[in-house]
Amino acid sequence: MSLSRLAVLVGTALIGFGLPLPAVAAPPPSGQREDSPTAVSWLERAAAAPDRVSFHGTQIITSWGPQGASSAMLDIVHAASQGSEISVVGPASSPGAKAFVQRGNHAIGPTVDGGPLALLAATYELVYKCCTDTIGRAAVVVEALRGDRTLAGRFWIDQATGLLLQRQLFSEDGKTMVRATVFTELDIEDTEFLGHLPPMAPGGVEAVGMSNVDRLRDQGWTCSAALPGSLQLYDVHQDSATKSLQFSYSDGLFNVSLFEQRGELDPAAVAGYTATSTPEGAKIYQRYGMPSYVVWSSGGIVYTLVGDLPYDVLAKVVAAFPHVPPPKVTAVQRMGTGLAKIASWLTPVSALSHKLG
Repeated sequence: MSLSRLAVLVGTALIGFGLPLPAVAAPPPSGQREDSPTAVSWLERAAAAPDRVSFHGTQIITSWGPQGASSAMLDIVHAASQGSEISVVGPASSPGAKAFVQRGNHAIGPTVDGGPLALLAATYELVYKCCTDTIGRAAVVVEALRGDRTLAGRFWIDQATGLLLQRQLFSEDGKTMVRATVFTELDIEDTEFLGHLPPMAPGGVEAVGMSNVDRLRDQGWTCSAALPGSLQLYDVHQDSATKSLQFSYSDGLFNVSLFEQRGELDPAAVAGYTATSTPEGAKIYQRYGMPSYVVWSSGGIVYTLVGDLPYDVLAKVVAAFPHVPPPKVTAVQRMGTGLAKIASWLTPVSALSHKLG
């Protein structure tokens, strides 16, 4: 199973620019806390701003993990009526990839930088921190606190336009920054029109909907309603070509997608990944970065986890899924399997096996 690096980068880091996510599942009880109405109001404004404001800016996204820091610089031209043209900035000798992300339908729920606002408000206490400035623009600061009062996220919101200027995410200790998104340059445009649109992210993805989750479980797919780190399942899609399923989880700040596809893992697909083993002997392949990937195979399903979670939370999420090691095969069994495979090559039907599926 392969994923376009740019499509994943756009999907995990830039979906907040006018790209809503489908309606979320019913959030868990929020406990004894009280959000600041002013904080909620500013986040609602940040979610709505890309529908009203056109801009051209440079944004840097940085992620920290066991491998160190990974960064990308993006040039973004956003037209409120159309969507965003996003280019990965590279040297003149090696220009970066480019994609167009279409303006979405916000009737299905507001988001802030990719996180469903409903889940953000349900999971964290939202606190208004008044005024500051960044890149020469007056801004307000909103913080998201965990139940133990540790800092989970911080937002800088432009006072004039409501655009999200900067966002920081922190690990469970509330001190270690794991991801930062910041505009280094931003020009507000009175009018913006994208006349020559680059290719959009790959299509062919169909909405399955939360109402079909029970049916998918009955068919043998893993559809956990919740994952460690207060992550809630809120959306399901299917690739019409590969029939793989995408289960989307979020807590309003951190986002992760689990792709499931029937079959066996192709070792070539995880070249360059770091291999580890579970206590049961199952193999897991991971690559930290922006985003991070974890791939494994269990029970005839290949799992690919893609997201921006802190690596300590990512490990807990991976552990929550099935990890059945392949059966041990004796020398006699290997010989029998090999002979059976050779025999299959001699039958006319075997010549069409790749077409029959």
